[in-house]
Amino acid sequence: MLLTSEKVKRYIGDKKVLLKVLSSSFLHLPVSMAISLITFRVIEPYFMGIWATMTVFETYAGILRMGVINGMNRELPHSMGAGRTEEAITYAQTAFSYNLFTIVVLWLIIPFLVTNFELNNTYLLCIAVNLVRVSLSFYTTYLSGTFRTTDNFNKFSNIQYAMIAFHLLLSPMIIFLKFEGYLMMQLLLALVNSFLLHKYRPLHIKPKFNYKIFIKLSKIGVPLFLSSYAIGFIDTIPRLFIIKYGDETLLGLFSPVILVVTTFSMLPNTLGMYYYPKLSYKLGKEGQPKNLLNPMMKIFLISALFLLPLAFIGFFLADTLSVIFPKYKESIPYLKIAFFVAPFSISKLGGVISVVLKKFSYLAFYVISYAAFQIVSLLVIYHFITKDILKVSVLSILATYFLLFVVSIILNIKLVSKKENI
Repeated sequence: MLLTSEKVKRYIGDKKVLLKVLSSSFLHLPVSMAISLITFRVIEPYFMGIWATMTVFETYAGILRMGVINGMNRELPHSMGAGRTEEAITYAQTAFSYNLFTIVVLWLIIPFLVTNFELNNTYLLCIAVNLVRVSLSFYTTYLSGTFRTTDNFNKFSNIQYAMIAFHLLLSPMIIFLKFEGYLMMQLLLALVNSFLLHKYRPLHIKPKFNYKIFIKLSKIGVPLFLSSYAIGFIDTIPRLFIIKYGDETLLGLFSPVILVVTTFSMLPNTLGMYYYPKLSYKLGKEGQPKNLLNPMMKIFLISALFLLPLAFIGFFLADTLSVIFPKYKESIPYLKIAFFVAPFSISKLGGVISVVLKKFSYLAFYVISYAAFQIVSLLVIYHFITKDILKVSVLSILATYFLLFVVSIILNIKLVSKKENI
């Protein structure tokens, strides 16, 4: 009876923390939207186009990590679930030491690369801000991977609430300092987030490199890294398409669309961060892959049903936004389409089970499908439907997310049905 009571308390506690994690993510949506309205009202599309161009660098810089953190994210909770605590700590120490090494390398090569281009002060300022942000993101990515228990995620959600408050407190900088204020806000947010994650980190360990563990993490992490890196690159394809056929101003007009898609992608990112270590822990403890499917399918269904009404609300409210930020009035038709990406954004979790099971062939199929949907849809829409570059891009994103949503469900069902005990 006591055991049953303890299980009930643990179950209720887990659900409370999950709701807290999700609520912090959902609360971030309106706050992010409100700050974006201020941004697009104050800042010219040209400058936002430069920022959107420079942020592509964040995706490409991730290649330095070479999958070590990805490997740790999988092996750390799995080893904990299997009761191999000492091994788990070694994974974290090795990943930590390598992560610090990549930050040093980043600061050595980026200034060298920049000197080979003739860039104006605006570009240089964006690069400087991004260099700091990317360096800090390397560390925070490692820290985020060490949050794995219910108590850890309770602290993590508190950090998210604090970051929401800082977003609101720093937003007046945009009004008074315009684009420079926007860049300063991005820099301060990155610094505060890093400080809080460091202060409340679950593992208080020192970096200690272990060559054998490094090789093991690399072997596991490289396929995961390549898939993650490829997905990040695929995300930028519509922007590269606009850069090729347009200019900074056109990309700036597309910024509200990028914002909407990125904002709704916060949900699968949050859910993935919460469930990935828990599913790895569950697999390590139970060794039953079939037990992973039910929670994943619930996530897909509930998330899609929750986000669908938000898509309609955004669609009907979009016209009123032109009054608030007239500089982006031309963006409204594309923004309306972008809102319907919302219910299918959960497709970004389509590869989680294949990662937990280390079934890299399935993960590769998921990534290739994503790339094929994105590239083919761009070409088909551009050549057969419309020559409007921005409309081509947003319709391509919508079609890609919908098709990936369908493929993700089918792939996960097939994946688990083919797998026995592990």
